[in-house]
Amino acid sequence: MAIMSDDLILTPYKLADIKQITHNTKQFRFLIPSGVTFKLIAGDFIKVYPNPADPLEYRTYTPTTTPETRDHFELIIKRYPDGQVSRFMHDRKIGDDVYISGPDAGGHFVEGMATKVGMVAGGTGITPMISIIRTILSQGIKADVSLVFSNKSIEDIILKDEFDSCESKYPNFKRYYLIDQPQPGWTMGIGRINDEIMKEHLPAPSEQTVIFVCGPPMMQIELRKKLIAMGHQKDRIIIP
Repeated sequence: MAIMSDDLILTPYKLADIKQITHNTKQFRFLIPSGVTFKLIAGDFIKVYPNPADPLEYRTYTPTTTPETRDHFELIIKRYPDGQVSRFMHDRKIGDDVYISGPDAGGHFVEGMATKVGMVAGGTGITPMISIIRTILSQGIKADVSLVFSNKSIEDIILKDEFDSCESKYPNFKRYYLIDQPQPGWTMGIGRINDEIMKEHLPAPSEQTVIFVCGPPMMQIELRKKLIAMGHQKDRIIIP
């Protein structure tokens, strides 16, 4: 039963499937109940409430499914030792109900806003971009997508197999990884995202270019400044 308080509606969604994505990250699939409106634009977010009696305690997450998916949505959540909501989610079992509000408008993408889409993500900052990537590619939207994705190690790269496959399958998708702890044979980037990496792997500034940036707060601030210095318009840099 949904819980309503002022303008807030908390709806219980049943957990239908759990999949291990990386060593500390899981994918959770929730069923959308009959009669519930779940109107999603790629990049929008929801809020998860561990205790529906306390509406001030929540965490925002971005569904990774596309807007065309009507019967369920999925969340990819990393477990943080000090993250109360992430620990709550990683302790859930299939069949559990979880109270959620939204979707709410985030840094989303709609067809026609750009023909060149750059994405810069650090760690779980990739999650707001997954639905956007899937939407552009699955719908055949005329936009080139360039992803720069940094992580600690290759084992931390969320959905690496999917992104690798997408680059082989779709000529309008390119990905470039950076890691801090390279293994022998690693051929992509090492260390932090810098100006040279972004100039080489992201689209150039233009009226038809939009750049999404998501990661740790200081990373977002630093990279936004660098992108502006490179000539990207402030209103064309989106932090979901």
